Amino acid sequence: MSLSSTAIRTWAALLVSAALVVAAGCASTPEAAPPGAGAGFPVTLNHKLGTTTIPAAPKRVVVLGEVDQDALLSLGITPVGMPRSNEHPSGITPWAAAKLGSAKPELLVAGDNGFDPEQVLKLQPDLILAGSDYYLDKYYAKLSAFVPTTAFETGAYQDTWQQVTRQVGKAVGKSAEAEKLVADTESALTKVRTDFPALQGKRATMAQAAGAGKLYALRSPTDPAGIMLGAFGLRIPDSLQALPGNFAAELGAEQYDKLDVDLLLINYDGSKDNERAVESNPLFRNLPVVKSGGRIILDGLEFHALRTPTPVNIPWLVTQVLPKLRAGSGG
Repeated sequence: MSLSSTAIRTWAALLVSAALVVAAGCASTPEAAPPGAGAGFPVTLNHKLGTTTIPAAPKRVVVLGEVDQDALLSLGITPVGMPRSNEHPSGITPWAAAKLGSAKPELLVAGDNGFDPEQVLKLQPDLILAGSDYYLDKYYAKLSAFVPTTAFETGAYQDTWQQVTRQVGKAVGKSAEAEKLVADTESALTKVRTDFPALQGKRATMAQAAGAGKLYALRSPTDPAGIMLGAFGLRIPDSLQALPGNFAAELGAEQYDKLDVDLLLINYDGSKDNERAVESNPLFRNLPVVKSGGRIILDGLEFHALRTPTPVNIPWLVTQVLPKLRAGSGG
């Protein structure tokens, strides 16, 4: 369910040309397979692009999707290569950095059409985890011809973080640990709904500015971001869901009144011009959600984590973003 290797810079880019991306470089220290990890192999995985057989416990794993990456790190395995995050100067999100410790995997840079297969293969992987790589279908054949490569089960950017986590666990011989990781994360989300009663049932959406006062507002409750809002007890109102668009609806200034919500989580893509164009507009300033304090500005990292939930960044969201939502809801 996650975008290529990190989140797209803008929703406009994804809606227009599916432009997500990631990554950059360093040296790497692979995690050796744990003792007894050979048990249970070979493993065969079925997915949308075919079937992958992993003959033995992998020792050099490359990940091309952020959900794969975080799941693998949570299972105690350090990849030799992983996507560079566009959301942090170091190229590594803080939640992944906490799992990596002193390890320094190669950070892979993706272009507008994903990763360069040759750069991936140069790392000499014996397993490539790519269930959450949006552009995988463009180079799956090239990678899988040389190395067992996983892929999305439902479709590009359609697999849930639970699906990807379980697939990663099976691929590395840690299915039981992956199931526990899923269960523990889901339990944490259940606790959120108890700990943040003021959020329950509130109407909410996310929006990203795209220049000239234009906003892209989340309209799909089945989008990863919509699913996360639902997991927190929030709901996207029917009026927004009815708007045209894929996962997000394009709104000009004259349509700001469509943002009839209790909580508006907005990101300006790091642009002060984008922020001024929206925040200075009386049509925006006079929205009930803005006047009531329900407008919450998210930085790129926060927005990205909501858009690409993983078993590692969900706990981070609970501590970093949920208190802001509670304050915005008046709870």
